[in-house]
Order: sequence, then C-alpha cells, then structure tokens
Amino acid sequence: MWWRSTNRTFGHTARVTVSASRWVMRGLLLFALAFANLHDIWSPDVLPNALLPFTLLREGNVDYDEFVFRPADRETELQTSRNALDMRLDSEAYFFRACGKSTATAPPKVPRSKGGPPAPGPNDHVCSVFPPGMGLLALPFFLPFVLAGSEALDLGLLLRVGHLAAAFYETVAALLLWAVIRRYSSERQALGLVLLYWLGTSVRTVSSQALWQHAGVHLAVASALWLLLQERWLPRRNEFVAGVALGLGSVVRQTTALVALALPATRSPSRYFIALAVGLLVGILPLLVFNQLVYGSAVEQGYGVKPFDTPILEGLYGLLLSPSRGLFIYEPWAFLALASCVIARFANTTRGRISERIAGLLIPWAVLLGAYATYAEWWGGRVFGPRFLDDFAPLLIAGLAWGVRGGWFALGFMRGVFWLAVSWSLLLFGAAALVYDQNTWDLAPTNINDDPSRLFSWSDPQWLAVLRALPEGGPRVVIAIGLSLLILLFLARVEGLIGRKGVVIASAVP
Repeated sequence: MWWRSTNRTFGHTARVTVSASRWVMRGLLLFALAFANLHDIWSPDVLPNALLPFTLLREGNVDYDEFVFRPADRETELQTSRNALDMRLDSEAYFFRACGKSTATAPPKVPRSKGGPPAPGPNDHVCSVFPPGMGLLALPFFLPFVLAGSEALDLGLLLRVGHLAAAFYETVAALLLWAVIRRYSSERQALGLVLLYWLGTSVRTVSSQALWQHAGVHLAVASALWLLLQERWLPRRNEFVAGVALGLGSVVRQTTALVALALPATRSPSRYFIALAVGLLVGILPLLVFNQLVYGSAVEQGYGVKPFDTPILEGLYGLLLSPSRGLFIYEPWAFLALASCVIARFANTTRGRISERIAGLLIPWAVLLGAYATYAEWWGGRVFGPRFLDDFAPLLIAGLAWGVRGGWFALGFMRGVFWLAVSWSLLLFGAAALVYDQNTWDLAPTNINDDPSRLFSWSDPQWLAVLRALPEGGPRVVIAIGLSLLILLFLARVEGLIGRKGVVIASAVP
C-alpha cells in the first residue's frame, strides 16, 4: 500500500534527521570544550600558519617579506616600536628561512633551532620552515578578516581566529574517531573514549588551542580510520581516498604518511595496497610541488638538515618515561592501548578485519617513536606533555577501544589500573588546560630548549609545577571548571546518560 511505503520513508527520514541533529550537537559541545578553559595557550610556532592566508590572499605569494624587519633594521625597530603587538617579526626568527638557498654571510643574531635552515640573507625572500597545510586549512577562517582589511600582525586576531580554526578541525577529527569507535564499541564506551581523547591527551592543551599542525594531522588520521576501519570488505576507492587523506595530511606534517603502513589489511589482495599507495602519492603531490616552487627542490622539506643524533635509549626513555615528557607518565593508559593492539594481533584470525587493522596500528606508532627517539629536539620545545607522540593519539584511542570492547580491562585488578590511568591523565591535562603557561616552568630556572636535562628531573617535573599553579588561577579557574562540567552534563544528557530528572543512569565507560 502506498501509505505504508510513505510511512516507512517518513520514519527513515525522521531517524536520519534525529541522528544528524545528535552528531551536530555532539560537535557543538566538543567545540565548546575547546574554549571552556578560558585560557590562552599558544607558541610563536603558530604565527607562520596564521599569517599564510594574509600573504596568499593579499600578495598572491607565500613569502612573509611584508611582515618582517631585516637585521639592519633591528635597532631602529626596537627603539621606535612602542607597542610590541605592532612590531614586525624578525626575519631571523627560528620559524623563518630563505625561500630557496640563503645568501646570508653573517651568523644570525637571534637563536635558531639546532640543525635548522640558515636565516634568510638581507635581500632574500622570507618563507616559513613549516609545511603549508595548516595555514591552508585556516584560510576559510581568516578570509573574512582579510577581506575586511584587518591588520595582519594583530596578535590577538591571529590567536583567536587560529584557535577557532584549530578547534573546528579537532572537532571534526573527534567526530570521525567517534564514528569509528562506535562500529565496534557500545555508545557509552565510545563516549568515554572520545572524551579521553579530548580531555586526556594534548588535544585540549595544545592542538585545539592554536594553529599548531596537530589538528590537521588528527583530521587526516581520523579520516583514514573512518574510511578503512570496518569489518566488511571495502571497495578499492576507500583505500585510494584514505591514501589521499594521509597524503594531504603530509602537507600539514610529513610524518602523517606513516599511518599508511598500518591500514592495508594483511590478507587484502595486492590491488588494495596499490590503491592506497597511489592515493598517498596523489595526496603528497601538492607538497612536492610547493617544495619545488618555494625551496627549489621537491624533496626539500623546509626544516633544514635536522640531526638525528640523540642516543636512541636516551630518546626512548625521554619520550616514554621521562617525568616531564614521558607518554606513559602523562598518559599511562597508552600502555593499555598498545597492549590491546598486541592482543589484537594474536586474535585477528578469529576477530575479523577490524582486529587485523587494529594490530597494524602498532607499526606506524613504533616507526614514529623510533624517529623521534633519535631526533635532536625529541622533547618538542616548550609545550606541555608528549606533544610529538600525540600526533598519533587517534591510533591509540582506536586500539584502546578494541581492548575495552573485548573486556580486557573490565574486571578485577585491570579495571582498577584502567580507571587510575584514565583519571591521572584527565587530572594532568585538565589542570594544564586551565593554567599552563610556556613562559613559566619551561623557562625557569633555565630554558628547556637550552637545557633539556631538566626534563629528566623527578624533583621538579613539569606536571607538578602545573598542579601547584592551579590555586593561582583564582576565580577564572573556578568559572572554567564550572563551565566545562556544565558542557559535559549537556553532553551526557544528549547521550542519554542522564535521565529527564537529572539522574545519572549509566557510566561512560564500563
């Protein structure tokens, strides 16, 4: 009967509308959490990304000549500038380099990162050392301000709009990760794990706060997981598009391409490997063209000849266990996530394609760990927590979800370990989101970039300094905590964890 068919169609449309509305509300609440800390967290690293839309749209190029002063102008600039926000940027700053080969003949007068490219010469065009991907992602957010004639070197504008862009892309990445986890976890488990990703990693304290590259990396990684982490056989176009996503992620940060090592299922036909590889090359192509046009070589990556001379055991200890950068110190649940991937490796003959791909997540994570363990600046500069390794936080959350769903942490001793690990991370990153300032512990008594040995000191770890600073936040911290809790309550209500009378009816993660 026609009315039965009409009723079925209407019912399906209504369900789709309700589902879409729920995803929108989830996104809005996560987005709000990125601002609910009421605290500015940023670094000079983000300035080139924020300025790229201005030079692209106003000058039609990618050099930063209009934003800098040269070495010969330094004394005049410092003496005449009354407002630090109006001062142009130093062309010798560590995040700038020459477009192409530098013609500088004198050493720079300002410190530059170890192994970084030479400073631009007096007449060289000035370019960023960073890949252009994050600046391109931010372009739609800066477009209205560029068209309105806003001042490009307004630091407040750069930081606020950059915060908006970073939070938006992190929100999209979190929703994609949520959809992935929901395929093999319950609704409550998925909610709890997404909140762990948002509040128990560097997402809320770094990547959603300003235009660092991490938000773009997370978006690419989560997109690839969403395309491929499924139980059913997938068409080759999924592999191809996932490869393109990771390739484009490499335009944000080159290490994003490593995730491609994990995603082809080992029992897939070779044509699936080929589709992923071709997609990866297509996605990377814009970066190669950019490097050729800007630096004069397609294989030039902008950062200079960075040395990888850190003793690997020192680097591994620093990245995993050091008191002020160790992943297992800040995020002890990460060990359980890695254990889940190992378990999935031995269970994949009976658990299907998802467990097979979950086991493969160990490969890119281990390669990334090995690369940064020998990197000269393995600690990632003045920042809170394990910034570099958190680029692959979506992989760990996806692995942990598999372990949680399998019941590996549901009973007895392991349940207690799981909750302690999660609670500890939420405490540390929650405190950092409220009061962390890179100009305090990171600089006193010495700059950690000059004296990284401080990162190994158990007598004064970074996280303890942040916890001690909480009372100094005063009323702002109290308001921020209340606002964050209110948003979480709304999210719990949207997910049905709080009944109409305000009674909590279920926990987020069993």
